[in-house]
Amino acid sequence: MRKYEFLEHTADVAFRAYGNNVGELFEHAAEALESIMICLDDVACEDSRVITLTSDTYEDLLYDWLSELLVIFEVDLFAVRSCRVTTTGFSLHAECLGAKIDPSKHRLKEEVKAVTYHELKVTKNAYFQAQVTLDV
Repeated sequence: MRKYEFLEHTADVAFRAYGNNVGELFEHAAEALESIMICLDDVACEDSRVITLTSDTYEDLLYDWLSELLVIFEVDLFAVRSCRVTTTGFSLHAECLGAKIDPSKHRLKEEVKAVTYHELKVTKNAYFQAQVTLDV
């Protein structure tokens, strides 16, 4: 199973992420988001951030998770290279590894303005799948 794939979209960026469980699904969604904004090959695991969230549904939790990563990227100038996500119900605990963004060594890519609820969904068949659309 692949981690994620980008989908055709007229104006925004959309992707579908996959995982054997909700934690892995959210890890792969985080990697997809970060890979849109920065070249991940340039980001070392030099520092860490811990994120804890609780929401009402998996869709809300995914929205909140990706929005929090976007804030950390834009406000704290911190790029996440990898993360370990555990979930219990609709609560999430994540340990994220990455680095402070340094324009002299990090190649920035697309600016993501926001995570949207447009076509946002989390489903489970043989594995978990999420579809996400980002405003760029």
